[in-house]
Amino acid sequence: AGGPAECTLRVVPGSSPCDSCGRDEPDDELTAVHRVYVTPEAWDREGKVEVVREVERWCDVCQSHYPHQPVGATEPEL
Repeated sequence: AGGPAECTLRVVPGSSPCDSCGRDEPDDELTAVHRVYVTPEAWDREGKVEVVREVERWCDVCQSHYPHQPVGATEPEL
């Protein structure tokens, strides 16, 4: 596939990748969240919900598909 002269990378000012899916989104459309891991209850273990301390920035699509807790919220969105 061509050399460096044929490769281009467009940098869109004011955009960043979503920390979950990597898709570039405008900075004002990314939301600061904590990732949430959900372990369902089974016959040999209790269910649990683990909220990760690290803050990530997620797009609306990832927020609608995956458990997370918006920064400042008291409960996760499962």
